[in-house]
Amino acid sequence: MTIPPLGPLASLTLRKPAEAARQILALNPGREVLWLAFFLAVVLNCIAQMGIDMSIAASGGPTVSQSIPVVLIRSAGTMLFSILAFLYVGRFLGGTGRFEDLMILTIWLQFLQIAALVATLALSLIAVAFMAPLILATAIYSLYITLHFLNEAHKFGSLGKSFGVILLSALLAVPFVLFLNPLGPV
Repeated sequence: MTIPPLGPLASLTLRKPAEAARQILALNPGREVLWLAFFLAVVLNCIAQMGIDMSIAASGGPTVSQSIPVVLIRSAGTMLFSILAFLYVGRFLGGTGRFEDLMILTIWLQFLQIAALVATLALSLIAVAFMAPLILATAIYSLYITLHFLNEAHKFGSLGKSFGVILLSALLAVPFVLFLNPLGPV
């Protein structure tokens, strides 16, 4: 497996997510690599999330006290649930994606989201007012990328079906989120 340069791949993901998905899927790494990348993404996400939480608290915003193990478990559980939901809901809608396909695409998107969180955190040190709009923009653009990634992984040929996968997966996620946090999403 040859790893392509990450900068150009990130740029391609932002400009042409379907083409980037095809390149990422062609990597076809082994399961060991996927699971190592998965746990690296979980740890990096935890660090970035804790930084965002501290930044919000430092600016006088609402504080949410969460232990690192809880954040790690919630992040890993949410990511794994997303992969499984995208896999089985996609198959229910006629897709042909494999677990490994959805895992590598989800991990790659998670790394991009972590980079966006770190950039947001850095900008929030200059002006905290940038934080909420940047987090919202990241979420919206991540949805756009996810639509294309699901379309490529499941070979739908339809962004509408990909949207259906996201919508049905989100509906399945509500009980899971409430299980992880009975007070609701934080």
